[in-house]
Amino acid sequence: MISLVWWIVWGSSLSGQPKLKWIVGPGEYQCYFIETRTGKLYGLSAAPEAVGAEGGEAETPMLVAVPQNRRIVSVASGLHHSVAADDRGDVWAWGAIHMTQEESAQMGDNVPLPTQIKLDSLGNPFTGVVQVVCWSNYTGVGSGAVKQDGTVWLWGNTAGGLRGNGQDGQNNPLPVQVDMPKGKKVVKLNIGECATVLMSDGTVWTWGGYGRKEYLGSGSDDFRHPHMVPLPGPAKDIAGNGLFNYALLKTGVLYGWGAYSSYMGIGKGGYMTSNIYVPLPRNLTSDLRLPRRIMAISTNSVSTHVILTDSTLWGWGDNAMGCVGNGQEIDYANYKTPYAWDWGPGQLLQQTPVRLAPGVHNFVQVFGGTAAIFYCYAETATGQLYSWGRNKAGVLGNGIMSAHPEIEAKYPNSWDVTTVTAVDPFAVKHPKRVTSPYCLLHPDIYPCDLNLTQEKRDSVILRHRRAESSHR
Repeated sequence: MISLVWWIVWGSSLSGQPKLKWIVGPGEYQCYFIETRTGKLYGLSAAPEAVGAEGGEAETPMLVAVPQNRRIVSVASGLHHSVAADDRGDVWAWGAIHMTQEESAQMGDNVPLPTQIKLDSLGNPFTGVVQVVCWSNYTGVGSGAVKQDGTVWLWGNTAGGLRGNGQDGQNNPLPVQVDMPKGKKVVKLNIGECATVLMSDGTVWTWGGYGRKEYLGSGSDDFRHPHMVPLPGPAKDIAGNGLFNYALLKTGVLYGWGAYSSYMGIGKGGYMTSNIYVPLPRNLTSDLRLPRRIMAISTNSVSTHVILTDSTLWGWGDNAMGCVGNGQEIDYANYKTPYAWDWGPGQLLQQTPVRLAPGVHNFVQVFGGTAAIFYCYAETATGQLYSWGRNKAGVLGNGIMSAHPEIEAKYPNSWDVTTVTAVDPFAVKHPKRVTSPYCLLHPDIYPCDLNLTQEKRDSVILRHRRAESSHR
C-alpha cells in the first residue's frame, strides 16, 4: 500500500493531490523546506545549530545534516526541536529532543545534528514512518509519528491523556504506541492541546486535552482513550490545535468544534462577547459564508487558512501578529508591552473570512503548525512561495533579520509581515539586519544599545557617566 503522505509529497494524478515543489515545515524559531524533486531538507533560522545543519550562511536555507542518500518525506518542528522521516521510514531528530537518561548523560540536553531514533519503547526497530508531527501544549512538548501500517506513536510529554492507553501520561523518551480501535488505520495525525487523527475510512478520532470535552468533539468524558467524533460523512482532512479544531468532509463541507469558537468564524461580536464552547462538531457553512467549497485547510496557533476550489486563499482568526495576512495587526508602537505580544486571546479578531492575495488565483497548498507558530506559508501551482505573520529568527524567508538576538527576544514583533507576500528564501544571499522600531527611539537603553558599534557604545557610556556625575 502506498501511503497518503507519499502521494501528498510526490504528487499523483490518480490521488488528485497537487504535485508540490516545496513542502514547508514551520516551527517557532525555525522553518524547513523539503525540495520534493530531490528529497533534500533545508532549514532556515538564525544559526546552523538551530536547524541541524553542519554549516551554511545563517538566516538563509541551510542543508540539514540528514544522510544525503535519504529522501525526506515529512518534517515537523516545535519550539526547540525538530523531526523528519525519510523514504526508508526512518526518523531523525535534533534540537531539544527527548532522550533516555543514558543518552541525555552522553549528549546533554540538546542534540545539534540529526540523530536517528532507532528503537521504540519495547526495544523494537523504529521504522516504517510516513508522517511526523511536533507539539507544545499546556502539559509539555513532544513528537509523534504515523507508520505505514496506520499505527500512531508518540514520545515526549504525553500527560493530559495523550498517552491514549488509559493512563494520564508521563515523559516517554522513546516512542510508545497509542492504542487505536481494532481494524482502524490512521492516515494523518495532528496534535496540539489534544490529539486528532484521520482514519483511512474517513472517520475522525480524538483523545487527550486533559479532560476538556470541548477540545475533543466526541462527547465522551473519557479523554484517556481515542473516541470517534460524530460527523455526518467521511472526512478527507483535519486541522486545528485543540482550542479550535476542524474536520473537512469529502463533500467540501467544514465542521468545527472547540473552546475558541470565535477563532472558527462563529459569532460577530468579538472574542469576549460572542465566544462560546462548541463541544460537538458544528457545520460552519452558514457561519463562514465562503463563496466556494474548500479544497485545502491549515491552521497555525491562532488562525485558519483555506484554499477554495477556485484556488483562492482565505483566512480568519486572531490577527494580533498579522497571522491572518490581510494587512492588519495590533499597534505595537502603542502596546502595553511594545513590540511583544502578551499572549492574550482574541485581541484583534478577524471573524469573517477575508480573501488574501486577491491577484493570485493558483494557490494549491498552505502550511502552518501548532507549536507556538504565528506565521504561515502558501504555495502556488508554479511553486511560488508566499509567507506572512511573525518573522522571529527570519522564518518568513524574506531576508529580514533582527539586529541582535537579545533585541529580538525582547521585541519579537518588530519584524512582522502583515500581508501575504511572495518570497524566495533561496535567493537571499545576505540577510538585512534591522533593529526594532522601539530601539530607533531608544538606542541607549538595554538591549537596544547592543546594536550600536563599540565606538557609539563607549560614547553612550561616557555620556551616562557624565550625567551621573552632574547629579552628585
